[in-house]
Amino acid sequence: MASAVALRPLASFAHVIEPPFSFLIVGDWGTGGALQKRVAKGMMSVSKASGARFVLSTGDNIYPSGVSSASDPQWKTKYESIYQGLNLPWWSVLGNHDHRGNVDAQIAYAGTNKLWNMPGQTWSKQFDVSAVTKLTLVALDTTPIMQQADGWKDQLVWLDRTLSVTQGLRIVVGHHPIRSYGHYKDQAHLLKHVKPILDRHNVNLYCCGHDHDLQVIRNPEDRFTCLVSGGGGGSRETSKGAHSVLAHAGGGFALATVSKNGLAVTVYDADGSEKGRVDL
Repeated sequence: MASAVALRPLASFAHVIEPPFSFLIVGDWGTGGALQKRVAKGMMSVSKASGARFVLSTGDNIYPSGVSSASDPQWKTKYESIYQGLNLPWWSVLGNHDHRGNVDAQIAYAGTNKLWNMPGQTWSKQFDVSAVTKLTLVALDTTPIMQQADGWKDQLVWLDRTLSVTQGLRIVVGHHPIRSYGHYKDQAHLLKHVKPILDRHNVNLYCCGHDHDLQVIRNPEDRFTCLVSGGGGGSRETSKGAHSVLAHAGGGFALATVSKNGLAVTVYDADGSEKGRVDL
């Protein structure tokens, strides 16, 4: 009778290939109009192909004046019914149009809809992309900063402190652009007060909306790349500037992908057709 042989797993089995970690980025979306619905279908197509884990919203979630409560019917007409086929968690920040309504209601809506995440006016969230790679999202409420409302400097202190204890890839998201060649251009107040903090902590990417277009900007004066993704429900003409990598008008969204090679951003038009990819 043959003796038993101890079997060992093949060495190659020990090396698990981690799938890319990707998520959609869209802003300025909650109009309830035709372009929003078209962009939503494009997002569903790209989500299915990419295996996107969630949606990052850059604000102006409900037009024209935010919501009145967590049960405001606009949640149904401008969010739930339009993205119901997407079935992904949303991590969201506030925009200036959201501040026209009840800000606390957008935070409270998470108790009504399990897919909606807005832990506060500012928040941070760490994702374990793989055994060795971490990604942290740090969310700002840029409207009080831009308006220099009471306590706006406290938000800067919080940002600096939060970034100082994070590891791995860092993405900061806020509604207003630091850099833009679109309608609103560079925002001097954010350049003066937010940019130095992002530079000091070697942030990888700043995501925003407000301009109703899509842009990727790499200014040599910044240690981070700027992504404008504000084409989720409206569109304005945009332009390319000296430091533009990509610029697109007509509606659309972006996809961020984290892999063993690092972080990449892909820009899509309203129908989900790729307009360009940038490795950061």
